[in-house]
Amino acid sequence: MAKTCYICGTPKSSVEHVPAKCFFPKDSALRKNLITVPSCPIHNECTSKDDEYVRNVICMSLGTNAIAFKQFIDKVQESLSNSPALADITFQNTKQVYFKEEENNDFQKTYAFEIDRDRFDRVMKKMGYALYYHKFKQIWQRGLIIATDCLLNSGMQQDELGQLIQYAKKQLEIPTFDGQNPQVFQYKFMETDGRDVILWMRFYEGFDVFIIPNTNTSQPDEISV
Repeated sequence: MAKTCYICGTPKSSVEHVPAKCFFPKDSALRKNLITVPSCPIHNECTSKDDEYVRNVICMSLGTNAIAFKQFIDKVQESLSNSPALADITFQNTKQVYFKEEENNDFQKTYAFEIDRDRFDRVMKKMGYALYYHKFKQIWQRGLIIATDCLLNSGMQQDELGQLIQYAKKQLEIPTFDGQNPQVFQYKFMETDGRDVILWMRFYEGFDVFIIPNTNTSQPDEISV
């Protein structure tokens, strides 16, 4: 049994769920064999508010499944009601936008809001380090780059990495993902030409995040609140 933290190697004080338990509904059918790794307080309890914030962002995103919508009704609204400060941070700079439905090409009205991208990336890095530790039984000695085509910039477009991911997904065969609860979360490590791997994570069957190692680094990123 591992006794040291999945990121920093300090003595274990608890276990970290991957993703955090707040991503999963309180339904035993959707909480099967949850992944855990040994953790110190800094890389578990101290980042619980970040986990909640990112869970809320993903559950309010377009393209996710009915489980995400149920989480929005049951958990996200409760989270925002219980914390006016979190609600204020979440919905800063909200604006009305329109999106085009693929099925009938109609434009529908919705709302976009500015997110704390550093906070989002920090949570994704934690998950990446934890999954790597879970699979390979060692610390991922790389800085990590977070890429997703599910978030847009202020011009309502994907950033450069998001555009690259969108293109790559059209060329790649959808892999057989790992994970016992695919309606909530699944993942896949993919080998590269070198000794590194890229991690593809999928939340609620529609929100994709890629984690790419920075090959110019030889230790994990500093992750703290």
